[in-house]
Amino acid sequence: MNDKMLQRYLETSVYTDVGPYRDFVLSLPDDIASIGMLVCDQITHPSMYFTKVSPYLEENYYGKFSSYPKRRFKNEDELYITAVAMIAGILRLDNAGFTKNRDVTKRITVSCRQASVLFSAILKAKGIPCRSRAGFMDFGDAGESYMEHWVNEYWDFGESRWVLVDVDGYYEYEPRFGYSQFDLPRRKFVTASEAWLGLRKGVLHKKLDVFSDDPLEGVCEYLFMDFHALMNNEIFYSYQPLYLRGGIRNLSEEELCEIDGLAELLAEPDENRERMERLWTDNEKFFILTNNTQNIYYDTFRQL
Repeated sequence: MNDKMLQRYLETSVYTDVGPYRDFVLSLPDDIASIGMLVCDQITHPSMYFTKVSPYLEENYYGKFSSYPKRRFKNEDELYITAVAMIAGILRLDNAGFTKNRDVTKRITVSCRQASVLFSAILKAKGIPCRSRAGFMDFGDAGESYMEHWVNEYWDFGESRWVLVDVDGYYEYEPRFGYSQFDLPRRKFVTASEAWLGLRKGVLHKKLDVFSDDPLEGVCEYLFMDFHALMNNEIFYSYQPLYLRGGIRNLSEEELCEIDGLAELLAEPDENRERMERLWTDNEKFFILTNNTQNIYYDTFRQL
């Protein structure tokens, strides 16, 4: 891996810059597992409030989920889109710092993209190249079903490789399967490019759980999130290319093939870095975004 590439993943975005919290972040532990566990300890995933309560998780990590304040959202993703917002929110709830096994009332309630962004922000501030990745995760170990998920890759200088990490929850893989959530086997994660190309070619033999009635539509969203994340622009779930606002079923085959080309580049992001950079610079369709609020403006003013 060349120095220019690694330097690229020390750069920050509006999402991963730690701003006024730089000194605080630098005071956190330096080893990956400790940082990862601390991120886990500050966050509750929203699914915890919509699924059956686990007495084991309550006893060992969170405290009583029933104590969570009713006035708070059970999904605070939109409140905490950036690392600065997350750190501020965590310290507002408990100014003791990033504490181990925070009570559920003192945690922010955010999902995997936010956990990934916070982890990237901390490692970048500490001089460790890191990037967020959007794709699909096998949360068990059978390889039967892969769910929409964000993870991280950080560069291990000693082993000269990108290490796959998941800081969204306590999976305790090591006692069950012999590996850590801070060094996951590659088979655990299906990249968005693999999923897109597999569906387009009819050769994907893995079940994907996507929050869309159309699997290809859902995978397309993750493909563009992964592209932007690899460009150090870790966009929020609802941020998508403006030209896709009408859905991919309105695209021509030529336009779908153009997305195929993007997916092929993302399959080997390090080798294809220069070509990805050119797309990032030259292809406006891929980088001009819209979101839910902006869509309201489009709809309102087009009717006037």
